[in-house]
Amino acid sequence: MKHFTTMTIASGLALAAACATTPAPDAQPALDTAAEAAAIDQVREDFMAAMAAQDFAALGALSHPDFQQVMPGGPAHLETFASATNGPFPPGYSLDITPKELVVINEDWAYEYGTTVISYLPEGASERVEIPNTYLLILKKYEGAWKPYREVASALPPPGGWPERE
Repeated sequence: MKHFTTMTIASGLALAAACATTPAPDAQPALDTAAEAAAIDQVREDFMAAMAAQDFAALGALSHPDFQQVMPGGPAHLETFASATNGPFPPGYSLDITPKELVVINEDWAYEYGTTVISYLPEGASERVEIPNTYLLILKKYEGAWKPYREVASALPPPGGWPERE
């Protein structure tokens, strides 16, 4: 019996050592949040470029197929869209996005919070109109790429006020 107990303890210790040093076969590798954030940064850059070019095919490709958005509906926003003559955006429309916080939750979900400035040049005007917004964007991976999934934007300033513009 003494031999059996010694063998059982030795086997148990060997098994414990093996479990402590060998990852489980289904264990996920650590998430590289810096690489994921860089990929999201690129999506944001591509999104701003597509908006400036009014490239709707690119915007569609950048967005999740189930993307839904709530846009701010203040008077300045409504005036912006009313001034569009040949499409949904007025001439010279651009969107400048400034993230304040980006959190990669896991390999499939992330969110970003920040501010944007919509700008355009109204017909006959010499100066661009700028309209600041605050936003919360949920991103979801789709076919291996980060895509905007849900967005809520507001015409109200974020806590602490609007960031300084260059």
